[in-house]
Amino acid sequence: MNIAFLHLHWGGGTYKGKKYKSYSLARSVRKNGKNRHKVELKLGKLTADEVNWWKKLLHIIKNPSSVITTLENIVTRKHYEYCALAVVNKFWDYWKLDRAFHDTNGKSDIPLTTIARILTVNRCVTPESKSAVPEWLSKTALPQQLNISADKINKSRIFRELKYIEKNKDNICDHLLAEYKQRFSDSLNQVYYDLSSTTFSGTKCIISKYGHCKEGFRTHVVLALLVTESGIPFYWEILPGGTADATTVEWLLEKCRNKFKELNITAVFDRGFVSDDNLGRFENSGIKYISAMDRNQLENICADQINFEKYSEFSPEKIHTQINSDEVFIKVNSTTYYREIKVVNSRRYILCFNPQLFIDQRNAREKSIKLFSNDILTELNDELESARKSRAYETTLSKFSKYMAKCKISSFAEIELNPLIIEDDGRKINSFQGHMHIDEKKKKSAMKMDGFWMLVTNLSEKNSQDDFVVSSEDALRPYREKVIIEDAFRDIKSFIEIAPVYVWLEKHIKAHYTICVLAYLINRTISNLLRENPGKLSGDIKTHCAVYKELSSCSIDEIYIKNLEQSNYCMTELNKKQKEILQRLKASGIANVNGILNKFRKNITDHSN
Repeated sequence: MNIAFLHLHWGGGTYKGKKYKSYSLARSVRKNGKNRHKVELKLGKLTADEVNWWKKLLHIIKNPSSVITTLENIVTRKHYEYCALAVVNKFWDYWKLDRAFHDTNGKSDIPLTTIARILTVNRCVTPESKSAVPEWLSKTALPQQLNISADKINKSRIFRELKYIEKNKDNICDHLLAEYKQRFSDSLNQVYYDLSSTTFSGTKCIISKYGHCKEGFRTHVVLALLVTESGIPFYWEILPGGTADATTVEWLLEKCRNKFKELNITAVFDRGFVSDDNLGRFENSGIKYISAMDRNQLENICADQINFEKYSEFSPEKIHTQINSDEVFIKVNSTTYYREIKVVNSRRYILCFNPQLFIDQRNAREKSIKLFSNDILTELNDELESARKSRAYETTLSKFSKYMAKCKISSFAEIELNPLIIEDDGRKINSFQGHMHIDEKKKKSAMKMDGFWMLVTNLSEKNSQDDFVVSSEDALRPYREKVIIEDAFRDIKSFIEIAPVYVWLEKHIKAHYTICVLAYLINRTISNLLRENPGKLSGDIKTHCAVYKELSSCSIDEIYIKNLEQSNYCMTELNKKQKEILQRLKASGIANVNGILNKFRKNITDHSN
């Protein structure tokens, strides 16, 4: 008797006035052209639980993939990172990055694009050193997704391919710009430009230099980066350590003239690049720019229009009321007020006032005064009071002055040194005690520029009504949004972890940066989509970091049945929040369990034979 061909059958009856059901295992037969059943085994009366048990048993027996085991025999042996990696993988394909690689070694059994993809996924999700990537890869489902054997990815292969990744840098930049133009042709009005430094663990690379950078005096190189209005990177260059901001303007102009000449772009950059010569270079090249002036230039430029003295009387407590009632400025929003100052040749100056900046600068000044008077001055005087040898007046004054300069109070505060004679075992030691005096008039003069900054641009064309073609508000907006480029560097340097850099060959270092920028490209794309598609269950997920963390629990798991010595694979079930995140990213296909697991099982089988 083959139970797989039987089904649970029941019949009804009445006994002593009570109705009952009697169950049996029956076989379907055909008799006289009609469907009938033939009882093979009588089971009698069954409880509801017993009925369910028999139904489940028959279902298992009839399913060829079913097995008989116990919960104690089922264990999970391995977890392979999947969902977060699959998201990055999807956006690699979204930008069609495989098409960006033209120059390859032509001999490898694994394409260069696959190596670059693996390194980029790693940078996004689990930043590792290049030598640690092979071990990481073996613990992920990425080899199955890419249809490769993890055993073929080793440290030597990765370092060998880095030089070919660097050879493709210009191809990648061209590809990204073409893709961005095709997808978002109307949003390439402004490009944001900035530099940042990255420190090194070694000194063997010829482009790394020891010198001053944002991390102090360190061995470093400089990354120059151009991003779109939405933060998408489309060109970058690695420059030698010690490269000053202002000296890179020639490089930027050359790229704008040659590589991006067909784009009608406006370069937005920070005040570190601004000098009269550099602005003149932009103007002579016919390239539009938006930047800001150093604070010490404001008063001279505005001398004939603005009386800054009255703003020293403004107070942090009343600043919003005071600036709103001031007829000199026009309000853009709660953080920006402006006044058009003048146009000199093609150079246009717009004076801006930020109430929050005003409050911050006032508070910072008072905090610095208290820090110096309560802590630094006391500490220096205690040191002088316990001197064991005589102190020189000029040297001592210089020490006080140095700390005052650090606290940025030198312009309105001064130190008076009073002699102090210390008796020590019959010796007389000449020392001093410092006393700070604040010149209130000079302090007020320092306060008058609080909250002010100035925009400079050559967007100075006017229409027939003598109005600027680019309005003040439109000129201000890009510079106020330059946080885009600052976000890019913050992301690249922290989450993607450029530093420390352990490679030292020039091509390897540049390839390392290319991988980091590609990782940022994907991260930024994810963050933009999250912002465009807010969620209900996942409303707190607003960044790529949060996406990777939330999806990290979803893996491909190897399930082992001990009594049968069999393995199978399943994917961790997504919860509703995780499913919504994938919907927001238009990546729901990642959860296509059957397709993914079939491919995973097939690749595991192929590569184990």
